Amino acid sequence: MHHKFVTYPFTALVGQESFKKALLLNAIDPSIGGVLIKGDKGTGKSTAVRSLSNLLPQIGVVVGCPFNCHPTNLKLMCPVCQDNFKKNGKLSSHQKDMEIVDLPISATEDMVIGSINIKKVLDDGKKSLEPGLMARANRNILYIDEVNLLDDHLVNVLLDAAAMGVNLVEREGISLYHPARFILIGTMNPEEGDLRPQILDRFGLCVDIQALNTKEERLQIMEHRRQFDQDPWLFEQKFSNQEKELQTQIITAKQNLEQVNISSSMLEMIVEITTNLGIKTHRADITMEKTAKALAALQGKKEVSEEHIKEAAILALKHRLKQLPFQKQEEISPEILENLIQSKNQSPEEVYDFDKKREMKKNIIQEKAFSAIQGKNKNQVIGDRGKYVKAQPSSKPRSVAIDATIRKAIKENGKLEVLPEHLMEKIRVSSGEALYLILLDSSSSMGLEKKIRLAKTLAWLLLKQSYENKNKIALMAFRGDEGQVLASPTRDVGRIEEALQNLPTGGKSPLTPALYQAIELLKDEKKVTPTIIVISDGRCNVFMESNLEEDLKKLVEFKDKVNMVFVNAETKNRSIGILEDVATNFSSPCFYLEEIV
Repeated sequence: MHHKFVTYPFTALVGQESFKKALLLNAIDPSIGGVLIKGDKGTGKSTAVRSLSNLLPQIGVVVGCPFNCHPTNLKLMCPVCQDNFKKNGKLSSHQKDMEIVDLPISATEDMVIGSINIKKVLDDGKKSLEPGLMARANRNILYIDEVNLLDDHLVNVLLDAAAMGVNLVEREGISLYHPARFILIGTMNPEEGDLRPQILDRFGLCVDIQALNTKEERLQIMEHRRQFDQDPWLFEQKFSNQEKELQTQIITAKQNLEQVNISSSMLEMIVEITTNLGIKTHRADITMEKTAKALAALQGKKEVSEEHIKEAAILALKHRLKQLPFQKQEEISPEILENLIQSKNQSPEEVYDFDKKREMKKNIIQEKAFSAIQGKNKNQVIGDRGKYVKAQPSSKPRSVAIDATIRKAIKENGKLEVLPEHLMEKIRVSSGEALYLILLDSSSSMGLEKKIRLAKTLAWLLLKQSYENKNKIALMAFRGDEGQVLASPTRDVGRIEEALQNLPTGGKSPLTPALYQAIELLKDEKKVTPTIIVISDGRCNVFMESNLEEDLKKLVEFKDKVNMVFVNAETKNRSIGILEDVATNFSSPCFYLEEIV
């Protein structure tokens, strides 16, 4: 006789390998912290989650305990079961299937974490807990569909419990707790809003899934679904052997997880990856370690390898790359990780040469004055003196361009009513001596794909151009914790060339501290308005304050003291967006290295 309900087999799912692996890893080690699944509707998120429950082995639970307590492990028992175990030496138990506990979007706090049974406290004088959904979820799967629509407070409570393995209920001066070790799975459609970064960070793993786009895979999905709808019991039987094999693999991995070893060199690799990607949270490192060990256990390995680390990074870090303010979404690819690992295996400092025979495709020094100075090779200085050639928007103009301000006000208002947002600033160009400071990023990330070679080449070309135009030039480099002045403002091209030639690459990237040092070096310049040319890939990970946003608030106070030009050493497609945002804060142009040399 057929059993009443058939779940779609996990092994019948087509594609979505990263998604399925993330679920399996959490089944092996729930302390990874769950998985967040982002994807459009109809991509199989719910089907896969419900299929997982059939793969999980049965669990032994204490008879009559509402918390599904483990019958022999004191750490996985509630206080009542612990007391009974200590008194009697054993507890009555039975086997039961793991289940999926659904958490509705409309759930209240009491429904989720439980509440104190005040009546029993008053009648019997005994503390008693009315179990919530988290009690049922202990040692099971807690599934939250559309987690981004759930109240942030409830999400925080759930994620705290998942991280600690304990649900603490405090009401009316009474405090009770019970074990809460569950596999947390959340799904969401990004079109309906995202989660706050603090909540994203609390999910162990994150995967983005999309509808499959190959004809073969989509046809296979249709065929599987048609067979399942026609006869679900026959379809279940068709995949029964594969289901049993995968279930055995999970059980074996859970048993062997404690025996998996991770060497100190692999731990160093984890830290190298997270620090070079600018990820601030320590959860990333811990989650990567647990994920790598679970991957090794799933494959039957006793030692974590470099491949396990790279795969763990893709699952554990993607949703944490937004932690820096202004940072745009970045994809973590195997190629990027390979470059980071190769960088780790290189010597801490390496000196790269550069090409002195190249020519600049675009004259970035002249760009800010636009067409007013095109066709001229004379020294053109942008500052407070000289010919008024153009106007630009400015909230605090040093010199108001009255004509441009009036035109803008009439254009936007239809009448002569000047508001603060209409203010335009004069751009003046004069002939004379100019002063340029090249601020060059020589941190370890610049060594990836030899970006530093092109960056040094551009610095050399700028140096050569300034020498020919009889301008002064200075050179600063930044790596480690701060910037370093390699050459103070000078016309001695030989001294700067030698400093550039011998500049090593390695260490962290203190972009904003170096910017501050450069501004401090030039802010007292009286004769001209200096120009700082920043050449970097934007992967900053050392700050003056606690983050990039706070640093920029401090730096933009000096934006009128110097001109700035930014050159991104990354290609436009691979840029992480930080340098572009910094340039926007300074109302400065931002170019890409590939456009210039």
